[in-house]
Amino acid sequence: MLHPDTPAKCCSYCGGRDHDFEECPKRKADAEKEKVEREPEPAVVRFPYSRHASSNQ
Repeated sequence: MLHPDTPAKCCSYCGGRDHDFEECPKRKADAEKEKVEREPEPAVVRFPYSRHASSNQ
């Protein structure tokens, strides 16, 4: 029997009809997998402040 009061669900990521895009388990799993596969960004090296380097005296 059809339930006209229930909004239709269709995931635009995987095509599933039992959940919306925001709740897609495949999308969340793929995002976690991509996060792990990404290489870490190089660290920024910061040198101590020197008064003489920017002094106008």
